[in-house]
Order: sequence, then C-alpha cells, then structure tokens
Amino acid sequence: MAERFLDVVEGRHEFRKNRQDVITYRKAVLHNRCQIGYPIQQDNIKQDDIEQGEPSFDQPVIPPSLVWRFVGWFGGLSLMLDKAREMILKKNPNSLCHRVTGCVDPDKARSPERLCILETAQQLLLVLPEWEELHGCKFFPRFATGSGFG
Repeated sequence: MAERFLDVVEGRHEFRKNRQDVITYRKAVLHNRCQIGYPIQQDNIKQDDIEQGEPSFDQPVIPPSLVWRFVGWFGGLSLMLDKAREMILKKNPNSLCHRVTGCVDPDKARSPERLCILETAQQLLLVLPEWEELHGCKFFPRFATGSGFG
C-alpha cells in the first residue's frame, strides 16, 4: 500500500501522467475497485441469519488512514535510511544510492513537514532493493524494527 501511494514500482519511481492516475490514501487500499478486507471469521456470522438463508456479517476493511500511519512510521526512519546507504556504499563504493531523492507529489502532503516524511519514506523504499541484493537478506524486520543498528 505504501509503495502504491508513493508511486514506487520495483525499486524505481513511477511518474503519473494524469491527475486521475494519482494514488490517494483511499485508492491505495483498493484492489480492483473493492476495499481490501480482513478474512471473515465464521463465528462473526449469526446463526439465526444462516437459518433464514441470508447470512449477514460485518467484514472489517483496511481504513485509508492505515496508509498514512505506515508511511508516517516509514518516513520517520531517517537514521535507518542513512545507515542503509552507508552499508551499501561499504559493499559497493560505486553505488549511486546517496543520489536517490524522493520526488513526491506536493499535493499528497498537507504541510512541508509531512512532505519531508513522504520523501524519506520514498527514498527508503527506493534504496532497499539494492541493500537487499548486496546483503542477501531482507532489511525488515532485521534492522529497522529492532530500533536501530547495534
């Protein structure tokens, strides 16, 4: 979802040509124009409704605010971004990872601070494929969720 919202596709930034193509928080949680939901638990379906032939249930769906919460957390990992770049440059001094910039549509942010967070998140998403290729393992959860490099 965060990658779709920030227009990151396979380790590269994708530019949107039309305003209609811009992914919003609401569009990021859709799949084929349907909301993404959590699996339905059988105990949530009422037995009386099953007997009447009309089972009714409330399927919980992913709220659009979840995208901002995740991107906001991801954008707060600026120390991890710096460390990932440092580790990439140690293994590959010819890497251009330090030149990767976040080019986020300014209309996706309500304030300059929020735009900075989105740009950091996008930079991290763009740098991670190179890091994972060089180190042969996933960056998450090994480093970033361990609250720092030890």
